[in-house]
Amino acid sequence: MKKLLFLVFILLAFPMCVLADSTGSTSPITYKTSVKVKLLPEIKFSATIRGSYLLVNLDNQEALLFTTPVSFEQVDGKIKATVDGKDYISLKGFAINETMYKEENEVEFTPIQSAGGIMSVKYRGSFTVVPGTDRPALFNTLDMENYLKGVVPSEMPASWPMEALKAQAVAARSYAWDSIQARDYLNMTVASQVYGGKSKEHSRTNQAIEETKEIYALYNGRPIAAYFHSSSGGHTENSENVWSGTVPYIRAVLDDYDRHSSNTHHYNWTAVAPNNSIKEKLALPATSSIVSLKVLEKSKAGGVQQVQATVYDSQTKLKTNIVYKPSFVKSPDSFRSIFGVSLKSIKFDVKGDSSAKIIRADGSISQTDHLAGYQVQLKDDTKISIIDPNIKAKALNSDVYIRSYPSLFTFTGNGWGHGLGMSQWGARGMAEKGFMYDQILTYYYSGITVGTYK
Repeated sequence: MKKLLFLVFILLAFPMCVLADSTGSTSPITYKTSVKVKLLPEIKFSATIRGSYLLVNLDNQEALLFTTPVSFEQVDGKIKATVDGKDYISLKGFAINETMYKEENEVEFTPIQSAGGIMSVKYRGSFTVVPGTDRPALFNTLDMENYLKGVVPSEMPASWPMEALKAQAVAARSYAWDSIQARDYLNMTVASQVYGGKSKEHSRTNQAIEETKEIYALYNGRPIAAYFHSSSGGHTENSENVWSGTVPYIRAVLDDYDRHSSNTHHYNWTAVAPNNSIKEKLALPATSSIVSLKVLEKSKAGGVQQVQATVYDSQTKLKTNIVYKPSFVKSPDSFRSIFGVSLKSIKFDVKGDSSAKIIRADGSISQTDHLAGYQVQLKDDTKISIIDPNIKAKALNSDVYIRSYPSLFTFTGNGWGHGLGMSQWGARGMAEKGFMYDQILTYYYSGITVGTYK
């Protein structure tokens, strides 16, 4: 009896200790459609493990006895795992392997970067912690359907109509499937699609995922790269007018559904950039100033394709027009970031703050957006070029200063995001008008079908 009591005491004293299963396997369970996601931990982080898991040293595939939490950091290019004050060093890193699927299984990492900031986040699935550049690299591997549970509510409000949520689930599933064919892992950010883990899950989005389980948007029988964005600004775009290649199912469509009564903040938005910031971003000479920015060309859907910068050099007194084309800036989508300010879309116009009217010698009047570089004739008939930021003019009772070139440029536009594929606001608008999720998808993705993929 005393030996039995002693054994019970031992078990109670170490309730969170974990060993390898009876078969001796330290491998994770097999996921039907496996998705690998790169998470973004801080330099040192901890993992609180709940459920059926093993902690495995990848150097020798040995399962380690552990109590939770386990902390990780990178030391001299190796991964150090600390359990109850004891350090384990591994050249290859460590795995936290899910050995039996249970709904309650989860690993909570802290601190980790998320869409809401640096915090603790719970995730489903299995994990590897391997050496990175300056910190451990953390990867989460899990089944597609459980992955989507952390994506859909991160990409679309769970309160939105169910058919919109279903369309989002199918689009996200299709995009993820297409992406993992070409690369080893997905990002947890907008670089792929936002993934918030188990912490972000919601019953309504889980329902949308379950009711569209294993359903994809298909083109020629294969899941598509189902790009989506927040707001089209009234018209989606052709793929080649935003990025470089032509994608047959990413064709521009008129999108009145996007003009939702609640979608006011993505229409008529403005962004302001100082002249010097734009000049610095475009790597122009220090002696130069941008005297004008003009949109030269737009697509039929309204996306900017060419922008002309007129640059006046105060040293050489030369005015030069520089045309920024897709071949020059990588793609039209680059226009959202090359002007020293983040623009919500490429559907924009731009104007400086130095427009003026000129009365010429013949009495004619013309409008100009800058005065720098113009010649003026003085009373003694001499001519000078305007090179100063401000010029002094005589008013009726005083002197006034007029800007000769802009100090600020104001961008005004519509939409948010790249404008390709499904507009999320448009999906909401369609759902509220009674469209089903498959009708939403076939509207935004040209020539597709919606169904299972084998």
